[in-house]
Amino acid sequence: MTKLAWLVDTAAGFTEEETAQYPLFVVPMGVIINGTHYVDQQELSTERFYELLNEYGEGAKTSQPNFQSMLEAYEAIKQEGYDAVIAVHPSSELTGSYQNSVAASKEVDIQSAVIDSKIGAYPYKKMVLEGMKAAEDGRSFDDVVQLVESFPPKAQLLLQPKNLHQLKRSGRVTASQSFLAGLLNIQLILHFEEGKVAPFEKMRTKKKVFERLIAIASENIENHQLTEIAVMNAGDLEQAKKYVEALQALHPELLIHEERLVPVAGVHTGYGTVGIGWLDTKN
Repeated sequence: MTKLAWLVDTAAGFTEEETAQYPLFVVPMGVIINGTHYVDQQELSTERFYELLNEYGEGAKTSQPNFQSMLEAYEAIKQEGYDAVIAVHPSSELTGSYQNSVAASKEVDIQSAVIDSKIGAYPYKKMVLEGMKAAEDGRSFDDVVQLVESFPPKAQLLLQPKNLHQLKRSGRVTASQSFLAGLLNIQLILHFEEGKVAPFEKMRTKKKVFERLIAIASENIENHQLTEIAVMNAGDLEQAKKYVEALQALHPELLIHEERLVPVAGVHTGYGTVGIGWLDTKN
C-alpha cells in the first residue's frame, strides 16, 4: 500500500491539531504588516494577525513560499519514508506557491502530483480533507488525484468586505471603483472566478448583501445537497454570527464550521470581511 503524504500552504487553514493528526506537511506563507514580515502560524497566530490588521491593515501584504521552502518540504517527505505526495495549493492566480511546488517536485525522486485548487480558505481545505478520506478508504494514488482535480469547479467562496480600502491597495479593485463605491454607498459581493477574486454582485446596502448571501448559500445548499459549509470572519465575529444564525435557522441539519478567514485572504480583503464557503462533493 502506498504511503501517501499531503503538502499544503497555511492558506488552507489547518490547525496544529489537524496537522498532527494527518500525514500533512504545511509550508507557511508570509504576511507583512506595518513593515514587519511574519511567517504565518509560526511567528504570528491568526488571532494576533487580526489584531494587527485592525490597527495597521491598510497596506498589509503577503509573501509566498519560495522554491527553497518547497524543496525542503518535498525532501522532508521523502526522508520520512513516504512513497508519494499530493500537493494542493491556493489559486495560482494569486500566489506563486503552485509554480514553485511544481518546480520543487521535479527535484526530488518521489511520486508526486501538484494541484491548483484555484481558491483558498475553507473550500481549499475541504478538497484536501476529501482527498485524504478517499486515500484512507483505499483508493489508488491516481484515483485520489483525479478526485481532487475535479473539485475546483465545484468550490465557492463568497466574501463581503467591510470596506474597499484594502481591496484597492491590494489591487483587487481600482481606485476609481473604490471611490465611486464609497460615494454611492455601493456594497460588493466578491467571489472566485477562474482562480481570481472578482466582483460577483453589487448592492446598495449591507442589509441587501446579507440577504443576498443567505439566499445564494441556501440555493446551493438545496441544489447540491450540501451537508456542511463554513462561515469565516476577518475579525468581525458579530457579523459572522448573524450569518451562522440565519443559515442554521433555515437549515437546521446543516453543519456550519465557524472559522477565522485565513490571514493571507484577510490581507487582501481587509479587516471585517465575512465569507461563506463550500465544496460540492456529491455532483
